[in-house]
Amino acid sequence: MMLFLRKQVEAFAFSDKKWGSPEALDQEYQRREDDKKALKSKKFSKKLAELRKKTRTNEWHKREERVHEHSFEDGTCAECGFEVETEEF
Repeated sequence: MMLFLRKQVEAFAFSDKKWGSPEALDQEYQRREDDKKALKSKKFSKKLAELRKKTRTNEWHKREERVHEHSFEDGTCAECGFEVETEEF
């Protein structure tokens, strides 16, 4: 384990080897925070899209279950009211 004094760490961070100034360090901190927010937002959007896709497929299956065989009486389905017109020549 290595321990460092605060002034040693600050001297290295504010040197030209790392960030150069306290303002540059603040900019780096802000950039990293923005990156974290962007990653969180991207992950949320991906999960939301996945949820929507699952919901759509469930709705599709429900619609398929509702499909029925038409039973026509006088050109009209008794269950749904679908009409078929026929022409005789």
